[in-house]
This record gives sequence, structure tokens and C-alpha cells, in this order.
Amino acid sequence: MKKTSLSLICLFLVLAVAACGSKSNNNPSEASASASGGQAAGKEKIKFYTFKVSKPDEPIYQAVQAYNESQDKVEVEYVSLVQNSNSTDFMKKLDIMISSGEVADVFMTGNEEELLERASRGVVEPLNSFFEQEKVNPEDEYNKVIKLDDKIYGLLSSSTQWLTVFNREHLEKAGLKLPEMGWTWDDFRDYAKKLTADGHYGTYFHTWGEYANVIAYTERPNPQLDANLNPIFDDPSFKYFFELRRAMEKEDKSVEPYSDVLASNYHVLQQFFAGNASMLAVPSYVVRAGLNQEKFPHDFQMVFAPVPRSVDSQEIGMTSIGGGGLAIGAKSKHKEAAFDFVKWMTKESYKYTHEIPTYKGVDGAALINDFFKENTDLIDTESLTKTLFDPRIKVANTFSVPYGSELKTIVENGFSNYMLNHLSFDEVKTTMTNEVKKVVEANK
Repeated sequence: MKKTSLSLICLFLVLAVAACGSKSNNNPSEASASASGGQAAGKEKIKFYTFKVSKPDEPIYQAVQAYNESQDKVEVEYVSLVQNSNSTDFMKKLDIMISSGEVADVFMTGNEEELLERASRGVVEPLNSFFEQEKVNPEDEYNKVIKLDDKIYGLLSSSTQWLTVFNREHLEKAGLKLPEMGWTWDDFRDYAKKLTADGHYGTYFHTWGEYANVIAYTERPNPQLDANLNPIFDDPSFKYFFELRRAMEKEDKSVEPYSDVLASNYHVLQQFFAGNASMLAVPSYVVRAGLNQEKFPHDFQMVFAPVPRSVDSQEIGMTSIGGGGLAIGAKSKHKEAAFDFVKWMTKESYKYTHEIPTYKGVDGAALINDFFKENTDLIDTESLTKTLFDPRIKVANTFSVPYGSELKTIVENGFSNYMLNHLSFDEVKTTMTNEVKKVVEANK
């Protein structure tokens, strides 16, 4: 009787362990799928974690499928952790998984800061050795790479570049020509005055930290810090841009009052597409957003020019380039295969996503024509190509810090105090400087 009971207990334990193992294998892969519909035998298997949904009509999914079909060495399993395409929710889930021992071969982030924050924790594998092995200088191949302390931790899956977009009808009605590369923020102010008319302002400035000083984002290595991690608010561009914003609102009346913008909680593109602002300095995501007539109904054509330069700058073509990142997990046992996939995604996925790549080896005119040939009533493809692919375009030797979002908030608060409480620039500069120093010190 005892032997029978013992045998039954052992059998129960074996079945329980097998059942647990089965559940473990299905988590988190309940939300995953091989992007080619099944893993091919003999291929090295890697997992790609993303916040993009696992559906056949998702462009990133299509790109991964195309990669799997393009070669016979690597098979990528597409793992979607969220179904709302929210990168913040995704990163939280990914962090929990990695801390519990799950290995991510490759993962996607919504922005550079999300990637660098993980890099600072040792979660991300540097890419320098892979480029050295291939004898390739990544800066020769890409307009921008994601770096921290001279180590490359990620590549951009797509590119957003600062530019200026105009309402063609307003521009022509004001008798103005499209600006050329090299125009300044003084010129921008003059254009805004001339574009302002009954029913609309000449331009619009949003509440984000970039709009407190666009120059810091387009012409400086870091928008708040120098190479020694000291605040840069003594940089002349800060006083210039703060005063420019106040003058355009109070004197020129060419921009919607900052207090009204705060109270209205607009989308950054809302006033431009509503015809309430004639031009907008903004990242290039405005291009594709302009095709979403359900969200931004309008009938005017967008025309494009480079972002203005600072008045005292001797260089032209400076801009800011950003975007989502692709990174390799530090604990991956398939790093060579992962790098092959990351590299392919940066060079080929744009054919499926129709996003602008940071890879330099593309034909810009052919790409823009292919993307928007059916939408020339809304997009002037000639000026867009000239703006995005001008050979004079350059970015500063930029660096980022994992706590960049905290520094940006400090500038947003400082600018808000400047505009709403009628403080002098020197007063808010002192506060911003002290607050930034605190954050830097806390992160040493």
C-alpha cells in the first residue's frame, strides 16, 4: 500500500513538472510568432522583442519576415509584448523579463533615452567590436548612431530630422519664397511676422523642451550639458531663444500666446494642420502625419525647408536627428546573428515601414518618390527631398545621457516660469543651472 502511494506521488510530481515546463515555454511567447510562419531547421534562432503588434499588416512584422526569407543563416522570432504600441509599457515589461532571467537577443526602443538608460545598467551590448571586425566606420554609413561614453549601443531603426514645414497657400499669399539652407532664426521671425494674417499666426511653438531653444538641439552636442556634464545655460543661444520667443509673442503677435497653448493641450501638429499657423519647425514625422486625414484633416500642400541656423553660426546644414533604437542584449548567446539582423533592419526595413532611414546609402529622390508619389497634392516631394537629403546636412558630434528626460523637464519648467511669471532670463538660468547640477550629481 505504501509502495503504491509512493509511486502515485512520484508520477504526480513528474506530470506537474512537465506541465510547469510547458507553461514556462509559452510565456512570454504567447505574444510571439516566427515572422516567417515557422522556424527553419538549421538556422540560428534569435528573439526580437518589440512594442509593435504581431500582425501581418504591421510594417515591422513584414520587415522581419522579409529578413527571414532573405538568407538561410538566421531565423528571427518576433515577440510583441504589448498590443497598444506603447514603448513605455513595453520597456517596463521587458525590464521585468530581463531581471527575471529572460534573454533578449535584440530589442527595440521608442527613443534614444530608453536605450541608453538600459545601456547604463549593463543590459545592452556595445557594437564597436562588430564594426571593427568588419573594418567599417559606422559614422560613414549612418547619419547618427546611439553612443554613450564613446561606445555605440544602438542603431536607429528610422530617422526623424528637424526641418521647417510651410502651408503653401499661406506662403504664396504672403508673397514669400521658400527659404534656402542657411536662413537664420532672425529670418524665421521675419517670416512669421509676414505670414501672420487675420485668422492665423505665422508660426506655432509647442510646450516641449525642444521649443525653449531649438538651437541647443540642432547645433550643440547635448541640449543641456557640455562634455564635462556641466550645464550650458551660459551658451548665448539660450538667452537669444528665450528672448526671441517672448518678443514674437509680446511684440510681433506672430505666435499664439504660451499661456493659451498650455491651457489648450494641443497636439504638437494640431494648429498647423488646422490652418491656424503657417509654418512649423518640427521633426520630419510631420510628413507622414499629414497623410492622416482622419486625425489632421486639411487640403493644403506641405512644402519644406531646412531648420534655421543660429545667427552667429558659421556652419549651415546643422540639424537634429533622432528616432527609435535597435539594441543587442548583453547576455545574448547569439550576438553575431543579432548584429546581422540589426544591420539589415537599418538598411532594408524602410522598404516596408516607409520611414526615412539613417543609412546613408539610399537614393533619397527615388525613396521619397516611391513613398509619396500618390500624395503629391499634400506633399511637395521636390522640397522634401532637397531638405532631407541635402549633402550639406550634418549633425553635431552628439552625446546623450540616460537621465536626459529629467534635464529636459527642468528646461521646460524654467521656460514656463520665464514666460508666465515675467522673470528675467538670468533668474531662470540660475534655477535651471542648480537643478541640472543636482540631477547630474545624483547620477554619478
